[in-house]
Amino acid sequence: MATERLLIIGNGMAATRLLQELVSQGYAGRITVVGDEPGVGYNRIQLTPWLADEVDEPDLDLVDRAWYDRSGIELISADAVIELDPTGFARTASGRTLPFDRCVFATGALPRLPDCPYPEQPAIRAFRSKTDGHWLKDLPTGRDVVVIGGGLLGLEAAWGLRQRGQNVTLVHRNRHLMNRQLSAATARYLENAFRDAGIAVRLQASLQSIQAEPVLRGVTLDTGEHLAADALIAAAGIRPNTDLARQAGLTVERGIVVDHHLRTSHPRLFALGECAEFQGRTFGLVNPAYQQARILAGVLCGQTRFYAVAEESTRLKISGLDVVSMGDIAHPDARQITLDNPRQRQCRRLHVLNDRLIGFEMVGTVDHADIYQDLIDRDTPIHDARSVLLGQAAAA
Repeated sequence: MATERLLIIGNGMAATRLLQELVSQGYAGRITVVGDEPGVGYNRIQLTPWLADEVDEPDLDLVDRAWYDRSGIELISADAVIELDPTGFARTASGRTLPFDRCVFATGALPRLPDCPYPEQPAIRAFRSKTDGHWLKDLPTGRDVVVIGGGLLGLEAAWGLRQRGQNVTLVHRNRHLMNRQLSAATARYLENAFRDAGIAVRLQASLQSIQAEPVLRGVTLDTGEHLAADALIAAAGIRPNTDLARQAGLTVERGIVVDHHLRTSHPRLFALGECAEFQGRTFGLVNPAYQQARILAGVLCGQTRFYAVAEESTRLKISGLDVVSMGDIAHPDARQITLDNPRQRQCRRLHVLNDRLIGFEMVGTVDHADIYQDLIDRDTPIHDARSVLLGQAAAA
């Protein structure tokens, strides 16, 4: 019987974890992985510490190039698959033809960039790659940088740029930062920490226009305020990269639709990570991608494995500022139990419903977060929420 040929499109964090899982689970086929960036797969979560010079660039790499050789994996980097025939052939931008028996889409997501009269303007960009990081690291100190978006990506970009001595203004269209993960009261602690770091914050404001002639000069907000800008970082959302899958005729809604086996609408094609959609949900965090990688590796190795969405905590990856949130922090009937320490800029807030912990949020500390997460995961009854708040297991 001929050896199976497995093609993986994309070489980001999801793809690299899938490769590691395939190796550890004993996959016997021939693997080819194609990535449009140069080099090996790297840790995008560490881009902010790298921008702030807290880690070196080689520390970002998830594996070294020799690992691919030792594992019998063909790595094609700095090339992109631009055409795919589901019957078993892919073509890259450089003209390579790659035959396959099964194929995995790990194409990630694309940033939503604002409209600009000069779309190739390099000063208008996201912060999702080493290329973005190199450009921002080369920006002279003391420049005016506007970051659009007060979610995880925007906060991390703004923090890293401020650590490099840039004059940063963070613009967010909602009433408070991290509005999907934090309540307004908890988010005030986060906002104060950013202001204390010298980052200007504009809430309930959106980008209205860009002044670029063609060099970027500034932006105007819908509040009427004009901001000088030498760089504009777009971090107000991403969209699953489904273009190739759509061209190949796969079922695509917001993402590439997959089933419990991470299989697409074609039996030989699979998808995972930010490009995938499962039961109407898309995924922007790394933990779901890693869970999917473990399940998909088992499926590709011939095991009967099923993916199910697990509740995940959200953590802000900023040196010196701890933020974590998990579960339902917006239920109207939940009781809130709070421990505030304004002097130390710390806040813990539990959300309790029917004697169960259904959510928690923390700024300035992660003490007891594992205890809270375990109570949610196990749906454990609690009889003394204040003891739980202090990290004491008070199960009913």
